[in-house]
This record gives sequence, C-alpha cells and structure tokens, in this order.
Amino acid sequence: MDPVVHFEMPFEDRKRMAKFYRSVFGWQTEMLGEEMGRYVLATTVETGEKGPKRPGAINGGFYPKRL
Repeated sequence: MDPVVHFEMPFEDRKRMAKFYRSVFGWQTEMLGEEMGRYVLATTVETGEKGPKRPGAINGGFYPKRL
C-alpha cells in the first residue's frame, strides 16, 4: 500500500478553520485567492526542498465546501 503524501478537507468558514488548526495543532496556513479557488495550504511540519523534513509527516490543504 502506498503511503499518504497529502491531505485535503473541505471548509465552510476558512478564517475559522485556519484559526482552529493554527491554535490547536500549530499548523501554518496560506490562504490563496479567487484565482486559486480560495484554496488554503496547510503546513503541518517544517518543509524543505524535498517535502516534509520529518519522515512520515504530511502537509495538505483545504477547499471550500460546496453546499
């Protein structure tokens, strides 16, 4: 089985979602604009040129939930 390398989850309120993950887990978020579909990048661990520096760690992102 291949390992998980990235995650994606939906959000309803991106400011609230970013504040939650930042305060609870210490994740960094980068909110992209309309041209990128309001996607939010989530950095969960320190990352280098080849991806996460901690083996087994992953980063991901959030997309707007379609109601």
